[in-house]
Amino acid sequence: RLVATLDLYDLLLKGDASKDARLLSGDVIFIPPVGNTAGITGEIRRPAIYEYKGAATVQDLIELSGGLTAEAAPRLAKLDRVDASQGHVLLDVDLGGPQGRAMKLKSGDTLRVAAVRETVADAVRVSGHVYRAGPAQFRPGMRLADLLPGVDELKPNADLHYVLIRRELPPDRRVTVLSADIAKAWAAPQSEANVVLAPRDQVIVFDLEATRSALLDPVIADLNRQSSREHPSQIVNIGGNVRMPGDYPLEAGMRVADLVRAGGGMNEAAFAADAELVRYEVINGESRRTELLPINLAAAQAGDSASNIVLQPFDVLTIRSVPQWSDQEAVTLQGEVRFPGRYPIRRGETLTSVISRAGGLTDLAFAEGVVFTRENLKEREAQQIAALTSRLERDMAAMAVQRSQVDQQSGGAQSLSVGQSLLAELRNTKPVGRLAIDLPQVLAAKPGSAADILLKDGDRLVVPRRSQEVTVLGEVQTATSHLYQPGLSRSDYVGMSGGTTQKADAGRIYVVKANGQVVASSKSRWFGDPG
Repeated sequence: RLVATLDLYDLLLKGDASKDARLLSGDVIFIPPVGNTAGITGEIRRPAIYEYKGAATVQDLIELSGGLTAEAAPRLAKLDRVDASQGHVLLDVDLGGPQGRAMKLKSGDTLRVAAVRETVADAVRVSGHVYRAGPAQFRPGMRLADLLPGVDELKPNADLHYVLIRRELPPDRRVTVLSADIAKAWAAPQSEANVVLAPRDQVIVFDLEATRSALLDPVIADLNRQSSREHPSQIVNIGGNVRMPGDYPLEAGMRVADLVRAGGGMNEAAFAADAELVRYEVINGESRRTELLPINLAAAQAGDSASNIVLQPFDVLTIRSVPQWSDQEAVTLQGEVRFPGRYPIRRGETLTSVISRAGGLTDLAFAEGVVFTRENLKEREAQQIAALTSRLERDMAAMAVQRSQVDQQSGGAQSLSVGQSLLAELRNTKPVGRLAIDLPQVLAAKPGSAADILLKDGDRLVVPRRSQEVTVLGEVQTATSHLYQPGLSRSDYVGMSGGTTQKADAGRIYVVKANGQVVASSKSRWFGDPG
């Protein structure tokens, strides 16, 4: 006999165990096949497929699922229904009213409850160099100083004079921009400087030191997307001696001084008396004309309308530097000078001038053996070493291929080994950038003459102590150093090292002077000076 019927939904969803029964030996539990079902998904507390009995409504399904979440948009629900003749049919269901919730369900229905939009309605947003970025409630009549009431809202080093406001205009939400000087807005809250905000405005605050591209690029991309033949991109550019060069949005009525303000202002090297504005204009839609306009920036910033002209799309403002302006250049003197150290130099200053400023050479200075290095020579040497390494690698690869095609020969194997050793040495070679100079000749020349050396930034002069040895290297019996003796020739020093070996090429002996110069001559007397 039938003892009890249990609805598991009552037990699982409501905790109702009143119809539960104690099991006895021999009892049979029968679970019938599933009946009518309907699914519910989206912004629901318990999305699932539910079984229902008899005639059920959308409201019954919502109650089974635990109700809607706080993120649900009840008026935007969709019901997916399977129709025998039409297939899948999609129905709009307004869960915000009784009519939608009273809709009868059919087996196989699926109710999809959409979420509300993530955008905040009637809000303004602040971003950039601020402590509390994000949306804020919009109130009619709200101004910029209401959103950012004081400097404490901004991070240190914020640009107070250029705050960008991105605005969407009805009805098509076309993007436009305007800027404000928030320092003036705080000083005069009722003035036009304290811009009245609109719903959906985005207020962007910039850092005076960090690049602005990360904040500007999305705005510029919006302006480029909505451009057309009739409405060109509202973009202008500033470059040269300005703190933050680059592309900037073009505001309505924007002038030269406004663009300089957008770029963070001129840097210390800017030449305010003469800038250049390049203007591109399309003539009758057939050709593009370039016009160069001289701009007096000092007058423009003072309010002179003739210089502070209104900008047009694609205008490019270039701010020149003060003539002969450059970063501070310096050279370094080391070793046997009276006052070694780093010396700032003037434009066109020479080596003799700096040595004189350093007090001259000491009594122990070995002027013939100075080492003079220059940065651009070091870069050139690095390029030459890289090119030589690359060429040797190609030669080694070709040699390896030839060796694989021919029976291994001892001579080829030896050449390959020597080449690999040379390649390893090249890879470990560091560029020096040495310029071989004859310092006694330079010091004896007239200051500023052709023999004097014009200095460049980064030059380095190392003056060693006087040397008394001559070193003999290469294919000699004993490679060693000898005390310098006036009057001895090249052959004398080679003889003092035991003479040449059998492998020596006696016709190609050369001498590297202490100043870096290489002497390759058949004359036997090369050593006028030690080193």
